[in-house]
Amino acid sequence: MPATFNAVSIGGGTGQPQLIRALRLMGAHIDSVVAMADDGGSTGFLREREHVVPPGDVRKCLSALARDPESTLARAFAHRFRSIDDHALGNLILVALAKESGSFIEATRTCEELLGCVGRVHPSTLEFISLSGSTVDGDEVHGQAQISYGTRAFRRVWLDQGEVTANEDAVRSILDADLVVLGPGSLFTSIMPNILVHDIREALVRTKAKRVFVCPKIDSLGETSGMSAADHVRVLLDEGLEGALDAVLVHRAETAEQVYPYEPRAWKREARKSLVGPGPNGEGIVTARQIERAKDAPFGPIRADDDDLRWLRRMVPRVIVRDFTGTAMPAAHDVQLLARALEEVLA
Repeated sequence: MPATFNAVSIGGGTGQPQLIRALRLMGAHIDSVVAMADDGGSTGFLREREHVVPPGDVRKCLSALARDPESTLARAFAHRFRSIDDHALGNLILVALAKESGSFIEATRTCEELLGCVGRVHPSTLEFISLSGSTVDGDEVHGQAQISYGTRAFRRVWLDQGEVTANEDAVRSILDADLVVLGPGSLFTSIMPNILVHDIREALVRTKAKRVFVCPKIDSLGETSGMSAADHVRVLLDEGLEGALDAVLVHRAETAEQVYPYEPRAWKREARKSLVGPGPNGEGIVTARQIERAKDAPFGPIRADDDDLRWLRRMVPRVIVRDFTGTAMPAAHDVQLLARALEEVLA
Protein backbone atom coordinates (compact mmCIF):
# COMPACT_ATOMS: atom_id res chain seq x y z
CA MET A 1 0.00 0.00 0.00
CA PRO A 2 1.41 3.45 -0.88
CA ALA A 3 2.49 5.62 2.07
CA THR A 4 0.03 8.33 1.05
CA PHE A 5 -2.82 7.89 -1.39
CA ASN A 6 -6.04 9.50 -2.53
CA ALA A 7 -9.23 7.66 -1.63
CA VAL A 8 -12.80 8.47 -2.65
CA SER A 9 -15.85 7.17 -0.81
CA ILE A 10 -19.10 7.08 -2.79
CA GLY A 11 -22.40 6.59 -1.02
CA GLY A 12 -24.63 8.17 1.57
CA GLY A 13 -26.58 7.33 4.71
CA THR A 14 -24.86 5.82 7.76
CA GLY A 15 -22.50 3.50 5.85
CA GLN A 16 -20.35 6.25 4.35
CA PRO A 17 -19.11 7.68 7.69
CA GLN A 18 -18.13 4.13 8.69
CA LEU A 19 -16.01 3.82 5.54
CA ILE A 20 -14.47 7.24 6.21
CA ARG A 21 -13.33 5.97 9.61
CA ALA A 22 -11.67 2.98 7.93
CA LEU A 23 -9.93 5.19 5.35
CA ARG A 24 -8.65 7.45 8.12
CA LEU A 25 -7.02 4.42 9.78
CA MET A 26 -5.27 3.77 6.45
CA GLY A 27 -3.83 7.30 6.32
CA ALA A 28 -5.68 8.22 3.12
CA HIS A 29 -6.44 11.68 1.80
CA ILE A 30 -10.23 11.38 1.57
CA ASP A 31 -12.82 12.84 -0.77
CA SER A 32 -16.45 11.86 -0.17
CA VAL A 33 -18.94 11.88 -3.04
CA VAL A 34 -22.43 12.03 -1.54
CA ALA A 35 -25.86 11.05 -2.88
CA MET A 36 -28.31 13.93 -3.32
CA ALA A 37 -31.72 12.22 -3.54
CA ASP A 38 -32.66 12.22 0.17
CA ASP A 39 -36.13 13.68 0.75
CA GLY A 40 -37.07 12.49 4.24
CA GLY A 41 -36.95 13.90 7.77
CA SER A 42 -35.08 17.12 8.56
CA THR A 43 -33.29 16.94 5.22
CA GLY A 44 -36.55 16.54 3.29
CA PHE A 45 -38.21 19.40 5.13
CA LEU A 46 -35.33 21.79 4.46
CA ARG A 47 -34.97 20.62 0.86
CA GLU A 48 -38.64 21.33 0.17
CA ARG A 49 -39.15 24.53 2.16
CA GLU A 50 -35.78 26.18 1.49
CA HIS A 51 -35.24 24.70 -1.99
CA VAL A 52 -31.69 23.51 -1.30
CA VAL A 53 -29.97 20.27 -2.15
CA PRO A 54 -30.32 17.80 0.76
CA PRO A 55 -27.80 18.56 3.52
CA GLY A 56 -28.14 15.47 5.73
CA ASP A 57 -25.61 13.04 4.26
CA VAL A 58 -23.14 15.88 3.58
CA ARG A 59 -23.38 16.80 7.26
CA LYS A 60 -22.68 13.19 8.34
CA CYS A 61 -19.53 13.08 6.22
CA LEU A 62 -18.36 16.45 7.52
CA SER A 63 -18.61 15.16 11.10
CA ALA A 64 -16.76 11.95 10.18
CA LEU A 65 -13.99 13.98 8.50
CA ALA A 66 -13.63 16.48 11.36
CA ARG A 67 -10.11 16.81 12.78
CA ASP A 68 -11.53 15.37 16.01
CA PRO A 69 -14.81 13.54 15.29
CA GLU A 70 -15.46 13.30 19.03
CA SER A 71 -15.05 17.02 19.67
CA THR A 72 -17.97 18.98 21.08
CA LEU A 73 -18.40 20.85 17.79
CA ALA A 74 -18.38 17.69 15.62
CA ARG A 75 -20.93 16.06 17.92
CA ALA A 76 -23.01 19.24 17.97
CA PHE A 77 -23.35 19.01 14.17
CA ALA A 78 -25.34 15.79 14.73
CA HIS A 79 -27.40 17.24 17.61
CA ARG A 80 -31.13 17.06 16.89
CA PHE A 81 -33.67 19.53 18.19
CA ARG A 82 -36.67 17.39 19.10
CA SER A 83 -38.72 20.53 19.74
CA ILE A 84 -38.36 21.79 16.15
CA ASP A 85 -39.21 18.83 13.95
CA ASP A 86 -36.04 16.88 14.81
CA HIS A 87 -33.74 19.13 12.78
CA ALA A 88 -30.01 18.40 13.06
CA LEU A 89 -27.90 21.46 13.85
CA GLY A 90 -25.47 20.68 11.01
CA ASN A 91 -28.35 20.64 8.53
CA LEU A 92 -29.49 24.08 9.68
CA ILE A 93 -25.96 25.51 9.51
CA LEU A 94 -25.40 24.19 5.98
CA VAL A 95 -28.69 25.59 4.74
CA ALA A 96 -28.13 28.98 6.41
CA LEU A 97 -24.61 29.26 4.94
CA ALA A 98 -25.87 28.22 1.50
CA LYS A 99 -28.58 30.90 1.65
CA GLU A 100 -26.19 33.61 2.81
CA SER A 101 -23.41 32.76 0.34
CA GLY A 102 -25.63 31.68 -2.57
CA SER A 103 -23.61 28.46 -2.91
CA PHE A 104 -24.03 25.06 -1.27
CA ILE A 105 -20.42 24.26 -2.17
CA GLU A 106 -19.20 27.37 -0.37
CA ALA A 107 -21.34 26.40 2.62
CA THR A 108 -19.71 22.96 2.64
CA ARG A 109 -16.20 24.43 2.41
CA THR A 110 -16.94 26.79 5.30
CA CYS A 111 -18.06 23.84 7.44
CA GLU A 112 -14.89 21.93 6.47
CA GLU A 113 -12.83 24.84 7.78
CA LEU A 114 -14.95 25.15 10.90
CA LEU A 115 -14.48 21.46 11.76
CA GLY A 116 -10.86 21.27 10.58
CA CYS A 117 -11.81 18.46 8.19
CA VAL A 118 -9.04 16.16 6.97
CA GLY A 119 -10.78 15.66 3.61
CA ARG A 120 -13.37 17.14 1.26
CA VAL A 121 -17.09 16.46 0.77
CA HIS A 122 -18.62 16.70 -2.71
CA PRO A 123 -22.33 16.42 -3.58
CA SER A 124 -22.53 14.13 -6.62
CA THR A 125 -24.74 16.74 -8.32
CA LEU A 126 -25.98 20.21 -7.41
CA GLU A 127 -29.22 19.75 -9.34
CA PHE A 128 -32.53 19.23 -7.53
CA ILE A 129 -33.15 15.53 -8.17
CA SER A 130 -35.76 12.96 -7.14
CA LEU A 131 -35.56 9.17 -7.08
CA SER A 132 -38.14 6.66 -8.27
CA GLY A 133 -38.07 2.90 -8.51
CA SER A 134 -39.95 -0.22 -9.56
CA THR A 135 -40.62 -3.05 -7.14
CA VAL A 136 -40.15 -6.71 -7.95
CA ASP A 137 -43.95 -6.77 -8.39
CA GLY A 138 -43.73 -4.10 -11.08
CA ASP A 139 -45.20 -1.18 -9.11
CA GLU A 140 -43.63 2.28 -9.29
CA VAL A 141 -42.73 4.15 -6.11
CA HIS A 142 -41.69 7.81 -6.06
CA GLY A 143 -39.41 9.42 -3.49
CA GLN A 144 -36.25 8.23 -1.75
CA ALA A 145 -37.92 8.06 1.66
CA GLN A 146 -40.77 5.94 0.29
CA ILE A 147 -38.24 3.52 -1.22
CA SER A 148 -36.13 3.42 1.95
CA TYR A 149 -38.91 2.91 4.47
CA GLY A 150 -41.42 0.87 2.54
CA THR A 151 -41.71 -2.88 2.94
CA ARG A 152 -41.38 -4.01 -0.68
CA ALA A 153 -38.26 -5.20 -2.50
CA PHE A 154 -37.08 -3.22 -5.52
CA ARG A 155 -35.78 -4.23 -8.92
CA ARG A 156 -34.28 -0.92 -10.07
CA VAL A 157 -34.32 2.83 -9.46
CA TRP A 158 -33.88 5.91 -11.66
CA LEU A 159 -33.66 9.68 -11.46
CA ASP A 160 -36.89 11.35 -12.54
CA GLN A 161 -34.89 14.12 -14.18
CA GLY A 162 -33.05 11.70 -16.48
CA GLU A 163 -29.62 13.10 -17.35
CA VAL A 164 -28.33 15.51 -14.71
CA THR A 165 -25.10 17.49 -14.50
CA ALA A 166 -22.44 16.10 -12.18
CA ASN A 167 -20.52 18.21 -9.68
CA GLU A 168 -17.16 18.74 -11.39
CA ASP A 169 -15.26 18.48 -8.09
CA ALA A 170 -16.77 15.02 -7.52
CA VAL A 171 -15.80 13.86 -11.01
CA ARG A 172 -12.26 15.21 -10.66
CA SER A 173 -11.76 13.49 -7.30
CA ILE A 174 -12.67 10.10 -8.83
CA LEU A 175 -10.35 10.59 -11.81
CA ASP A 176 -7.46 11.58 -9.51
CA ALA A 177 -7.98 8.78 -6.97
CA ASP A 178 -5.84 5.74 -6.18
CA LEU A 179 -8.77 3.98 -4.50
CA VAL A 180 -12.52 4.44 -5.03
CA VAL A 181 -14.93 2.66 -2.72
CA LEU A 182 -18.67 2.25 -3.33
CA GLY A 183 -20.60 1.58 -0.13
CA PRO A 184 -21.24 0.17 2.33
CA GLY A 185 -24.79 1.40 2.34
CA SER A 186 -28.27 0.83 0.97
CA LEU A 187 -27.89 -0.18 -2.67
CA PHE A 188 -30.85 1.64 -4.18
CA THR A 189 -31.01 4.77 -2.02
CA SER A 190 -27.39 5.48 -0.97
CA ILE A 191 -25.23 4.11 -3.79
CA MET A 192 -27.33 4.15 -6.97
CA PRO A 193 -28.30 7.87 -6.81
CA ASN A 194 -24.58 8.58 -7.37
CA ILE A 195 -24.12 6.00 -10.15
CA LEU A 196 -27.18 7.33 -11.99
CA VAL A 197 -25.42 10.68 -12.50
CA HIS A 198 -23.90 10.07 -15.94
CA ASP A 199 -20.51 11.76 -15.48
CA ILE A 200 -19.98 10.11 -12.10
CA ARG A 201 -20.55 6.74 -13.73
CA GLU A 202 -18.25 7.62 -16.63
CA ALA A 203 -15.54 8.74 -14.21
CA LEU A 204 -15.74 5.34 -12.51
CA VAL A 205 -15.22 3.68 -15.89
CA ARG A 206 -12.28 5.93 -16.85
CA THR A 207 -10.37 6.25 -13.57
CA LYS A 208 -7.11 4.36 -13.05
CA ALA A 209 -7.97 3.87 -9.37
CA LYS A 210 -8.70 0.52 -7.76
CA ARG A 211 -12.50 0.40 -7.66
CA VAL A 212 -14.09 -1.53 -4.81
CA PHE A 213 -17.69 -2.30 -3.93
CA VAL A 214 -18.31 -3.03 -0.25
CA CYS A 215 -21.44 -5.15 -0.21
CA PRO A 216 -23.70 -4.36 2.76
CA LYS A 217 -23.76 -6.86 5.63
CA ILE A 218 -27.48 -6.67 6.27
CA ASP A 219 -30.34 -6.25 3.83
CA SER A 220 -32.25 -2.98 3.84
CA LEU A 221 -35.82 -3.24 5.05
CA GLY A 222 -37.96 -4.03 2.01
CA GLU A 223 -35.61 -2.27 -0.40
CA THR A 224 -33.22 -5.21 -0.98
CA SER A 225 -35.14 -8.07 0.67
CA GLY A 226 -34.10 -11.43 -0.77
CA MET A 227 -31.13 -10.04 -2.71
CA SER A 228 -27.78 -11.82 -2.48
CA ALA A 229 -24.32 -10.30 -2.72
CA ALA A 230 -24.28 -11.38 -6.38
CA ASP A 231 -27.63 -9.63 -6.96
CA HIS A 232 -26.18 -6.38 -5.58
CA VAL A 233 -23.26 -6.53 -8.00
CA ARG A 234 -25.56 -7.48 -10.88
CA VAL A 235 -27.54 -4.23 -10.38
CA LEU A 236 -24.32 -2.19 -10.54
CA LEU A 237 -23.13 -3.96 -13.69
CA ASP A 238 -26.51 -3.52 -15.36
CA GLU A 239 -26.35 0.24 -14.71
CA GLY A 240 -23.09 0.69 -16.64
CA LEU A 241 -20.33 -0.48 -14.29
CA GLU A 242 -19.43 -3.65 -16.19
CA GLY A 243 -15.63 -3.77 -16.22
CA ALA A 244 -15.52 -0.90 -13.71
CA LEU A 245 -15.22 -2.96 -10.51
CA ASP A 246 -11.82 -4.34 -9.54
CA ALA A 247 -12.83 -5.91 -6.25
CA VAL A 248 -15.84 -6.74 -4.12
CA LEU A 249 -15.77 -7.15 -0.35
CA VAL A 250 -18.35 -9.66 0.89
CA HIS A 251 -19.36 -10.29 4.48
CA ARG A 252 -19.80 -13.93 5.46
CA ALA A 253 -19.99 -14.65 9.18
CA GLU A 254 -17.99 -17.50 10.64
CA THR A 255 -20.94 -18.44 12.86
CA ALA A 256 -24.66 -18.38 12.13
CA GLU A 257 -26.15 -14.90 12.27
CA GLN A 258 -29.53 -14.13 13.73
CA VAL A 259 -32.29 -12.07 12.16
CA TYR A 260 -32.63 -8.71 13.89
CA PRO A 261 -35.62 -6.45 14.52
CA TYR A 262 -35.08 -2.83 13.56
CA GLU A 263 -33.78 -0.70 16.44
CA PRO A 264 -36.80 0.96 18.11
CA ARG A 265 -35.22 4.41 18.58
CA ALA A 266 -34.46 4.56 14.86
CA TRP A 267 -38.09 3.80 14.08
CA LYS A 268 -39.27 6.55 16.45
CA ARG A 269 -36.94 8.95 14.67
CA GLU A 270 -38.32 7.93 11.28
CA ALA A 271 -41.90 8.22 12.55
CA ARG A 272 -41.28 11.94 13.13
CA LYS A 273 -41.11 12.29 9.35
CA SER A 274 -44.89 12.16 9.40
CA LEU A 275 -44.74 15.70 10.84
CA VAL A 276 -43.42 17.00 7.52
CA GLY A 277 -46.09 18.09 5.07
CA PRO A 278 -46.18 16.43 1.64
CA GLY A 279 -44.10 17.63 -1.27
CA PRO A 280 -45.74 19.17 -4.33
CA ASN A 281 -46.63 15.73 -5.70
CA GLY A 282 -47.03 13.97 -2.37
CA GLU A 283 -43.64 12.31 -2.75
CA GLY A 284 -41.09 11.46 -0.12
CA ILE A 285 -43.42 11.46 2.87
CA VAL A 286 -43.35 8.49 5.22
CA THR A 287 -46.42 8.27 7.41
CA ALA A 288 -46.59 7.07 11.00
CA ARG A 289 -48.85 4.24 9.81
CA GLN A 290 -46.15 3.03 7.38
CA ILE A 291 -43.62 2.99 10.21
CA GLU A 292 -46.02 1.10 12.47
CA ARG A 293 -46.64 -1.56 9.79
CA ALA A 294 -42.96 -1.97 9.00
CA LYS A 295 -41.24 -1.70 12.37
CA ASP A 296 -41.58 -5.39 13.25
CA ALA A 297 -40.24 -6.57 9.89
CA PRO A 298 -37.02 -8.56 10.29
CA PHE A 299 -33.77 -7.95 8.52
CA GLY A 300 -30.87 -10.33 8.25
CA PRO A 301 -27.53 -11.08 6.63
CA ILE A 302 -27.23 -10.76 2.86
CA ARG A 303 -26.81 -14.16 1.28
CA ALA A 304 -23.34 -15.02 -0.02
CA ASP A 305 -23.41 -18.76 -0.69
CA ASP A 306 -20.94 -20.70 -2.85
CA ASP A 307 -22.97 -20.19 -6.03
CA ASP A 308 -23.04 -16.43 -5.44
CA LEU A 309 -19.29 -16.33 -4.90
CA ARG A 310 -18.60 -18.41 -8.03
CA TRP A 311 -20.66 -15.96 -10.11
CA LEU A 312 -18.92 -12.96 -8.52
CA ARG A 313 -15.49 -14.40 -9.28
CA ARG A 314 -16.44 -14.74 -12.93
CA MET A 315 -17.58 -11.11 -13.12
CA VAL A 316 -15.10 -9.26 -10.86
CA PRO A 317 -11.29 -9.71 -10.82
CA ARG A 318 -11.07 -10.02 -7.04
CA VAL A 319 -13.57 -11.13 -4.41
CA ILE A 320 -12.53 -10.84 -0.77
CA VAL A 321 -14.76 -12.74 1.67
CA ARG A 322 -14.44 -11.85 5.34
CA ASP A 323 -16.36 -11.87 8.57
CA PHE A 324 -16.74 -8.13 9.13
CA THR A 325 -18.65 -8.54 12.40
CA GLY A 326 -17.77 -5.89 14.96
CA THR A 327 -19.05 -4.56 18.22
CA ALA A 328 -21.22 -1.83 16.68
CA MET A 329 -24.76 -2.26 15.37
CA PRO A 330 -25.38 -5.39 13.24
CA ALA A 331 -25.47 -3.53 9.92
CA ALA A 332 -22.06 -1.89 10.45
CA HIS A 333 -18.74 -3.28 9.20
CA ASP A 334 -15.99 -3.38 11.79
CA VAL A 335 -13.80 -0.39 10.91
CA GLN A 336 -10.43 -2.08 11.47
CA LEU A 337 -11.44 -5.22 9.55
CA LEU A 338 -12.70 -3.07 6.69
CA ALA A 339 -9.44 -1.10 6.62
CA ARG A 340 -7.38 -4.32 6.47
CA ALA A 341 -9.42 -5.68 3.56
CA LEU A 342 -9.02 -2.42 1.62
CA GLU A 343 -5.28 -2.49 2.31
CA GLU A 344 -5.19 -5.94 0.64
CA VAL A 345 -6.84 -4.49 -2.45
CA LEU A 346 -4.22 -1.74 -2.65
CA ALA A 347 -1.22 -3.97 -1.81
